[in-house]
Amino acid sequence: MKTILYAAIACLFMLLQGIVIPAQVSPAFALESESLNSDKPKAAPKELKDTAPAEASSDEDNGPCPQSYIKLVSPRAAAVGATVSLQGWRFGKDEGQVIFPNGVPAKVISWRYQNIDVEVPSGAVSGNITVITACGSENRKGTGSYFNLMGAPKAK
Repeated sequence: MKTILYAAIACLFMLLQGIVIPAQVSPAFALESESLNSDKPKAAPKELKDTAPAEASSDEDNGPCPQSYIKLVSPRAAAVGATVSLQGWRFGKDEGQVIFPNGVPAKVISWRYQNIDVEVPSGAVSGNITVITACGSENRKGTGSYFNLMGAPKAK
């Protein structure tokens, strides 16, 4: 009798703790997080789309020339003459301009819709990089557009 009592107490304790003993618990006592149809395969997740984050979009972005958004400058710090890659959204298929802090334009090596490679120009300083697309829009300034010129003073 003690054995049955101890087993019943142990089962109740495990049920209260969320531990399930397979084949000993009826479906009426299944936990909410468990599926009674566990042998049915789950639906495949929807395909992910490469879209800009919420901070990169606004009502103005639906027009013919939406603002671009720089997600990452890589490397974050480089010397004059080094190649820097800008990754983000809405740069456009046609080449525009990349302006380093202090108003110095960069030489564009390659221009793609989500990636631009440029050469760090002489006269540039540390600060936010600006992308001007072919249609004339500028990117929003954010933490992703910050660049640090190695061995140079910061922009004022």
